[in-house]
Amino acid sequence: MMQTEPLDPRKLVGLARESEQCGNTPMSLGLYEQAIGCLGDEKDLALLADALRWKGTLHREQGDTETAYRCYKQSLTYAVRCGSVSCKAHCYNCLAIVAQRRGNLNECERLYKHAADLASKAGDIRLLGIIEHNRGVLMNMRGKLAAAEVRYASSLNAFETVEDDQAVSSVLNNLGILYTKLGHYQLAMETLERGLEIARARQDSVIESILRLNLAEAWVAVGKLDQAEEACTQSLGSARARGDQLTMAGALKCRARIERERGALDSSIATLRIGIREAEVLEDKLLQAEMLREFGETSSALGNSSEARRAWREAAESFEGLDARHEAAEINALLATLPTTAEREVSTMRNPSPPADEGLSPNA
Repeated sequence: MMQTEPLDPRKLVGLARESEQCGNTPMSLGLYEQAIGCLGDEKDLALLADALRWKGTLHREQGDTETAYRCYKQSLTYAVRCGSVSCKAHCYNCLAIVAQRRGNLNECERLYKHAADLASKAGDIRLLGIIEHNRGVLMNMRGKLAAAEVRYASSLNAFETVEDDQAVSSVLNNLGILYTKLGHYQLAMETLERGLEIARARQDSVIESILRLNLAEAWVAVGKLDQAEEACTQSLGSARARGDQLTMAGALKCRARIERERGALDSSIATLRIGIREAEVLEDKLLQAEMLREFGETSSALGNSSEARRAWREAAESFEGLDARHEAAEINALLATLPTTAEREVSTMRNPSPPADEGLSPNA
Protein backbone atom coordinates (compact mmCIF):
# COMPACT_ATOMS: atom_id res chain seq x y z
CA MET A 1 0.00 0.00 0.00
CA MET A 2 1.49 3.36 -1.08
CA GLN A 3 2.05 5.97 1.58
CA THR A 4 1.19 9.58 0.72
CA GLU A 5 3.97 12.02 1.51
CA PRO A 6 2.93 14.66 4.05
CA LEU A 7 2.30 18.06 2.54
CA ASP A 8 5.05 20.60 3.11
CA PRO A 9 3.34 23.78 4.43
CA ARG A 10 6.31 25.98 3.51
CA LYS A 11 6.16 24.73 -0.07
CA LEU A 12 2.39 25.30 -0.13
CA VAL A 13 2.87 28.89 1.05
CA GLY A 14 5.51 29.43 -1.66
CA LEU A 15 3.12 28.13 -4.32
CA ALA A 16 0.36 30.38 -2.91
CA ARG A 17 2.64 33.41 -3.27
CA GLU A 18 3.44 32.47 -6.88
CA SER A 19 -0.26 32.03 -7.71
CA GLU A 20 -1.02 35.36 -6.07
CA GLN A 21 1.53 37.17 -8.24
CA CYS A 22 0.05 35.56 -11.37
CA GLY A 23 -3.40 36.82 -10.37
CA ASN A 24 -4.86 33.35 -9.66
CA THR A 25 -6.62 34.37 -6.45
CA PRO A 26 -8.82 31.25 -5.97
CA MET A 27 -5.81 28.92 -6.27
CA SER A 28 -3.74 31.11 -3.96
CA LEU A 29 -6.46 31.17 -1.30
CA GLY A 30 -6.85 27.38 -1.55
CA LEU A 31 -3.12 26.84 -1.11
CA TYR A 32 -3.03 29.16 1.91
CA GLU A 33 -5.93 27.20 3.43
CA GLN A 34 -4.04 23.93 2.92
CA ALA A 35 -0.87 25.34 4.45
CA ILE A 36 -2.75 26.74 7.45
CA GLY A 37 -4.48 23.37 7.94
CA CYS A 38 -1.14 21.54 7.82
CA LEU A 39 0.47 23.91 10.30
CA GLY A 40 -2.26 23.41 12.88
CA ASP A 41 -1.88 25.26 16.15
CA GLU A 42 1.63 24.34 17.20
CA LYS A 43 3.94 23.93 14.17
CA ASP A 44 6.05 26.87 12.97
CA LEU A 45 3.98 29.68 14.46
CA ALA A 46 5.88 32.36 12.52
CA LEU A 47 4.96 30.73 9.18
CA LEU A 48 1.38 30.29 10.37
CA ALA A 49 1.23 34.01 11.24
CA ASP A 50 2.62 34.91 7.80
CA ALA A 51 0.20 32.61 5.94
CA LEU A 52 -2.81 34.02 7.79
CA ARG A 53 -1.67 37.58 7.13
CA TRP A 54 -1.04 36.97 3.42
CA LYS A 55 -4.41 35.24 3.12
CA GLY A 56 -6.00 38.24 4.81
CA THR A 57 -4.35 40.64 2.38
CA LEU A 58 -5.77 38.68 -0.56
CA HIS A 59 -9.24 39.06 0.93
CA ARG A 60 -8.58 42.76 1.59
CA GLU A 61 -7.50 43.38 -2.00
CA GLN A 62 -10.68 41.66 -3.20
CA GLY A 63 -12.72 44.02 -1.01
CA ASP A 64 -13.63 41.50 1.72
CA THR A 65 -12.55 43.77 4.57
CA GLU A 66 -14.15 41.86 7.46
CA THR A 67 -12.57 38.52 6.49
CA ALA A 68 -9.22 40.27 6.10
CA TYR A 69 -9.60 41.80 9.57
CA ARG A 70 -10.30 38.40 11.13
CA CYS A 71 -7.25 36.88 9.41
CA TYR A 72 -5.05 39.72 10.66
CA LYS A 73 -6.29 39.32 14.23
CA GLN A 74 -5.57 35.57 14.08
CA SER A 75 -2.15 36.27 12.61
CA LEU A 76 -1.36 38.70 15.41
CA THR A 77 -2.27 36.05 17.99
CA TYR A 78 0.33 33.65 16.56
CA ALA A 79 2.89 36.44 16.06
CA VAL A 80 2.64 37.25 19.78
CA ARG A 81 2.90 33.56 20.70
CA CYS A 82 6.05 32.99 18.63
CA GLY A 83 7.61 36.24 19.84
CA SER A 84 8.48 37.54 16.36
CA VAL A 85 8.77 41.34 16.52
CA SER A 86 8.75 41.59 12.72
CA CYS A 87 5.57 39.45 12.45
CA LYS A 88 3.81 41.64 14.99
CA ALA A 89 4.87 44.79 13.12
CA HIS A 90 3.45 43.39 9.86
CA CYS A 91 0.15 42.57 11.58
CA TYR A 92 -0.24 46.05 13.06
CA ASN A 93 0.53 47.58 9.66
CA CYS A 94 -2.21 45.47 8.03
CA LEU A 95 -4.71 46.28 10.78
CA ALA A 96 -3.93 49.97 10.20
CA ILE A 97 -4.84 49.58 6.51
CA VAL A 98 -8.21 48.10 7.50
CA ALA A 99 -8.82 50.96 9.95
CA GLN A 100 -7.94 53.46 7.21
CA ARG A 101 -10.35 51.88 4.73
CA ARG A 102 -13.12 51.97 7.33
CA GLY A 103 -12.42 55.62 8.12
CA ASN A 104 -11.08 55.05 11.66
CA LEU A 105 -8.18 57.43 11.16
CA ASN A 106 -7.08 57.95 14.78
CA GLU A 107 -6.86 54.19 15.23
CA CYS A 108 -5.07 53.97 11.89
CA GLU A 109 -2.39 56.45 12.97
CA ARG A 110 -1.92 54.68 16.30
CA LEU A 111 -1.45 51.32 14.59
CA TYR A 112 1.00 52.69 12.00
CA LYS A 113 3.10 54.23 14.77
CA HIS A 114 3.12 50.98 16.73
CA ALA A 115 4.05 49.04 13.57
CA ALA A 116 6.88 51.48 12.76
CA ASP A 117 8.30 51.26 16.29
CA LEU A 118 8.33 47.45 16.12
CA ALA A 119 9.80 47.40 12.59
CA SER A 120 12.56 49.74 13.71
CA LYS A 121 13.26 47.49 16.69
CA ALA A 122 13.45 44.48 14.37
CA GLY A 123 15.72 46.35 11.93
CA ASP A 124 13.35 45.51 9.09
CA ILE A 125 14.17 48.10 6.38
CA ARG A 126 11.64 46.74 3.90
CA LEU A 127 8.79 46.85 6.42
CA LEU A 128 9.74 50.39 7.44
CA GLY A 129 9.46 51.27 3.75
CA ILE A 130 6.00 49.69 3.58
CA ILE A 131 4.80 51.63 6.62
CA GLU A 132 6.30 54.87 5.31
CA HIS A 133 4.48 54.27 2.01
CA ASN A 134 1.18 53.60 3.79
CA ARG A 135 1.57 56.74 5.87
CA GLY A 136 2.07 58.58 2.59
CA VAL A 137 -1.29 57.22 1.38
CA LEU A 138 -2.86 58.56 4.58
CA MET A 139 -1.23 61.98 4.10
CA ASN A 140 -2.44 62.04 0.48
CA MET A 141 -5.97 61.25 1.59
CA ARG A 142 -5.86 64.09 4.12
CA GLY A 143 -4.73 66.58 1.50
CA LYS A 144 -1.20 66.89 2.91
CA LEU A 145 0.27 66.39 -0.54
CA ALA A 146 3.80 67.67 0.09
CA ALA A 147 4.09 65.44 3.16
CA ALA A 148 2.76 62.50 1.14
CA GLU A 149 5.41 63.01 -1.54
CA VAL A 150 8.15 63.03 1.12
CA ARG A 151 6.82 59.75 2.59
CA TYR A 152 6.65 58.14 -0.85
CA ALA A 153 10.20 59.25 -1.70
CA SER A 154 11.45 57.81 1.60
CA SER A 155 9.73 54.47 1.02
CA LEU A 156 10.93 54.33 -2.60
CA ASN A 157 14.51 54.75 -1.40
CA ALA A 158 14.04 51.94 1.15
CA PHE A 159 12.62 49.55 -1.46
CA GLU A 160 15.34 50.35 -3.99
CA THR A 161 17.93 49.72 -1.27
CA VAL A 162 16.61 46.20 -0.67
CA GLU A 163 15.91 45.70 -4.42
CA ASP A 164 12.20 44.99 -3.92
CA ASP A 165 10.75 45.64 -7.38
CA GLN A 166 7.20 44.69 -6.40
CA ALA A 167 7.16 47.34 -3.67
CA VAL A 168 8.81 49.88 -5.98
CA SER A 169 5.96 49.45 -8.49
CA SER A 170 3.40 49.97 -5.70
CA VAL A 171 5.03 53.24 -4.62
CA LEU A 172 5.22 54.43 -8.23
CA ASN A 173 1.48 53.73 -8.50
CA ASN A 174 0.69 56.02 -5.57
CA LEU A 175 3.15 58.66 -6.72
CA GLY A 176 1.32 58.65 -10.05
CA ILE A 177 -2.00 59.16 -8.25
CA LEU A 178 -0.47 62.06 -6.31
CA TYR A 179 0.92 63.74 -9.44
CA THR A 180 -2.47 63.40 -11.14
CA LYS A 181 -4.12 65.07 -8.15
CA LEU A 182 -1.53 67.88 -8.33
CA GLY A 183 -2.20 68.35 -12.06
CA HIS A 184 1.30 67.20 -13.08
CA TYR A 185 -0.17 64.91 -15.71
CA GLN A 186 2.92 64.25 -17.81
CA LEU A 187 4.92 63.34 -14.71
CA ALA A 188 2.03 61.16 -13.51
CA MET A 189 1.90 59.25 -16.80
CA GLU A 190 5.69 58.78 -16.87
CA THR A 191 5.67 57.51 -13.27
CA LEU A 192 2.79 55.10 -13.87
CA GLU A 193 4.38 53.83 -17.11
CA ARG A 194 7.59 53.13 -15.20
CA GLY A 195 5.61 51.15 -12.65
CA LEU A 196 3.86 49.23 -15.45
CA GLU A 197 7.20 48.25 -16.99
CA ILE A 198 8.31 46.76 -13.66
CA ALA A 199 4.99 44.95 -13.14
CA ARG A 200 5.05 43.48 -16.65
CA ALA A 201 8.66 42.32 -16.25
CA ARG A 202 7.65 40.58 -13.02
CA GLN A 203 4.45 39.21 -14.59
CA ASP A 204 2.58 40.76 -11.68
CA SER A 205 -0.93 40.94 -13.11
CA VAL A 206 -2.46 42.40 -9.94
CA ILE A 207 -0.36 45.56 -9.65
CA GLU A 208 -0.31 45.85 -13.47
CA SER A 209 -4.12 46.07 -13.47
CA ILE A 210 -4.12 48.73 -10.74
CA LEU A 211 -1.40 50.80 -12.45
CA ARG A 212 -3.26 50.61 -15.75
CA LEU A 213 -6.44 51.88 -14.10
CA ASN A 214 -4.67 54.87 -12.56
CA LEU A 215 -2.99 55.58 -15.89
CA ALA A 216 -6.50 55.66 -17.39
CA GLU A 217 -7.47 58.32 -14.83
CA ALA A 218 -4.49 60.45 -15.91
CA TRP A 219 -5.44 60.02 -19.58
CA VAL A 220 -9.00 61.14 -18.84
CA ALA A 221 -7.59 64.27 -17.20
CA VAL A 222 -5.72 65.23 -20.41
CA GLY A 223 -8.61 64.29 -22.70
CA LYS A 224 -7.14 61.06 -24.14
CA LEU A 225 -10.43 59.22 -23.81
CA ASP A 226 -9.74 56.40 -26.29
CA GLN A 227 -6.56 55.39 -24.46
CA ALA A 228 -8.34 55.78 -21.13
CA GLU A 229 -11.26 53.61 -22.19
CA GLU A 230 -8.97 50.85 -23.49
CA ALA A 231 -6.93 50.82 -20.27
CA CYS A 232 -10.05 50.93 -18.09
CA THR A 233 -11.65 48.03 -20.01
CA GLN A 234 -8.47 45.94 -19.70
CA SER A 235 -8.22 46.66 -15.98
CA LEU A 236 -11.88 45.80 -15.42
CA GLY A 237 -11.56 42.53 -17.34
CA SER A 238 -8.42 41.51 -15.47
CA ALA A 239 -9.96 42.36 -12.10
CA ARG A 240 -13.15 40.45 -12.93
CA ALA A 241 -11.12 37.37 -13.94
CA ARG A 242 -9.45 37.18 -10.54
CA GLY A 243 -12.50 38.25 -8.52
CA ASP A 244 -10.96 41.56 -7.43
CA GLN A 245 -14.09 43.49 -6.42
CA LEU A 246 -12.16 46.54 -5.24
CA THR A 247 -10.35 47.19 -8.53
CA MET A 248 -13.59 46.44 -10.39
CA ALA A 249 -15.37 49.15 -8.40
CA GLY A 250 -12.54 51.59 -9.13
CA ALA A 251 -12.82 50.75 -12.82
CA LEU A 252 -16.54 51.54 -12.70
CA LYS A 253 -15.74 54.98 -11.31
CA CYS A 254 -13.28 55.59 -14.12
CA ARG A 255 -15.69 54.27 -16.76
CA ALA A 256 -18.44 56.55 -15.46
CA ARG A 257 -16.18 59.57 -15.83
CA ILE A 258 -15.25 58.59 -19.38
CA GLU A 259 -18.95 58.26 -20.21
CA ARG A 260 -19.62 61.70 -18.73
CA GLU A 261 -16.75 63.29 -20.70
CA ARG A 262 -18.23 61.78 -23.87
CA GLY A 263 -21.69 63.12 -23.07
CA ALA A 264 -23.24 59.72 -22.29
CA LEU A 265 -24.70 61.10 -19.08
CA ASP A 266 -27.47 58.53 -18.54
CA SER A 267 -24.97 55.68 -18.95
CA SER A 268 -22.65 57.42 -16.48
CA ILE A 269 -25.44 57.65 -13.90
CA ALA A 270 -26.30 53.96 -14.36
CA THR A 271 -22.66 52.96 -13.91
CA LEU A 272 -22.30 55.08 -10.78
CA ARG A 273 -25.41 53.58 -9.17
CA ILE A 274 -23.73 50.18 -9.44
CA GLY A 275 -20.41 51.54 -8.21
CA ILE A 276 -21.83 53.34 -5.18
CA ARG A 277 -23.55 50.19 -3.96
CA GLU A 278 -20.37 48.15 -4.53
CA ALA A 279 -18.25 50.65 -2.57
CA GLU A 280 -20.69 50.45 0.35
CA VAL A 281 -20.47 46.65 0.42
CA LEU A 282 -16.66 46.82 0.23
CA GLU A 283 -16.54 49.20 3.24
CA ASP A 284 -14.26 51.55 1.29
CA LYS A 285 -15.29 54.97 2.60
CA LEU A 286 -12.93 56.92 0.34
CA LEU A 287 -14.01 55.17 -2.86
CA GLN A 288 -17.65 55.67 -1.89
CA ALA A 289 -17.07 59.41 -1.38
CA GLU A 290 -15.31 59.65 -4.74
CA MET A 291 -18.23 57.87 -6.43
CA LEU A 292 -20.69 60.29 -4.84
CA ARG A 293 -18.63 63.20 -6.11
CA GLU A 294 -18.80 61.78 -9.63
CA PHE A 295 -22.56 61.25 -9.26
CA GLY A 296 -22.93 64.91 -8.33
CA GLU A 297 -20.84 65.99 -11.33
CA THR A 298 -22.96 63.98 -13.76
CA SER A 299 -26.25 65.02 -12.14
CA SER A 300 -25.18 68.66 -12.43
CA ALA A 301 -24.34 68.14 -16.11
CA LEU A 302 -27.86 66.72 -16.57
CA GLY A 303 -29.30 69.87 -14.97
CA ASN A 304 -30.51 67.95 -11.91
CA SER A 305 -29.36 70.37 -9.21
CA SER A 306 -31.33 68.65 -6.46
CA GLU A 307 -29.66 65.28 -7.07
CA ALA A 308 -26.25 66.91 -7.45
CA ARG A 309 -26.74 68.67 -4.11
CA ARG A 310 -27.67 65.44 -2.34
CA ALA A 311 -24.68 63.57 -3.74
CA TRP A 312 -22.19 66.36 -3.04
CA ARG A 313 -23.46 66.91 0.50
CA GLU A 314 -23.05 63.21 1.26
CA ALA A 315 -19.62 63.21 -0.40
CA ALA A 316 -18.51 66.28 1.57
CA GLU A 317 -19.66 64.68 4.81
CA SER A 318 -17.75 61.50 3.97
CA PHE A 319 -14.58 63.36 2.99
CA GLU A 320 -14.74 65.43 6.17
CA GLY A 321 -15.19 62.24 8.21
CA LEU A 322 -12.03 60.89 6.55
CA ASP A 323 -10.21 64.18 7.21
CA ALA A 324 -9.76 64.48 3.44
CA ARG A 325 -9.66 68.27 3.64
CA HIS A 326 -8.60 68.98 0.07
CA GLU A 327 -11.50 66.97 -1.40
CA ALA A 328 -14.01 68.31 1.14
CA ALA A 329 -13.05 71.89 0.24
CA GLU A 330 -13.46 71.15 -3.48
CA ILE A 331 -16.91 69.63 -2.90
CA ASN A 332 -18.04 72.59 -0.81
CA ALA A 333 -16.92 74.90 -3.62
CA LEU A 334 -19.01 72.85 -6.07
CA LEU A 335 -22.02 73.06 -3.76
CA ALA A 336 -21.70 76.84 -3.78
CA THR A 337 -22.19 76.86 -7.57
CA LEU A 338 -25.66 75.26 -7.36
CA PRO A 339 -28.91 77.23 -7.30
CA THR A 340 -30.01 77.97 -3.75
CA THR A 341 -33.54 76.63 -4.29
CA ALA A 342 -33.70 72.84 -4.02
CA GLU A 343 -36.26 70.98 -6.10
CA ARG A 344 -38.38 68.24 -4.56
CA GLU A 345 -37.03 65.12 -6.21
CA VAL A 346 -36.56 61.55 -5.05
CA SER A 347 -32.92 60.48 -4.84
CA THR A 348 -31.89 57.81 -7.33
CA MET A 349 -28.27 57.43 -6.23
CA ARG A 350 -28.96 53.94 -4.87
CA ASN A 351 -31.72 52.94 -7.24
CA PRO A 352 -32.08 49.19 -6.66
CA SER A 353 -32.95 48.54 -10.31
CA PRO A 354 -30.59 50.52 -12.58
CA PRO A 355 -30.73 50.01 -16.34
CA ALA A 356 -29.06 46.73 -17.30
CA ASP A 357 -25.45 47.04 -18.46
CA GLU A 358 -23.84 43.60 -18.46
CA GLY A 359 -20.54 45.07 -19.69
CA LEU A 360 -20.11 47.07 -16.49
CA SER A 361 -21.78 45.16 -13.69
CA PRO A 362 -19.16 43.71 -11.30
CA ASN A 363 -21.40 40.69 -10.82
CA ALA A 364 -21.67 39.86 -14.51
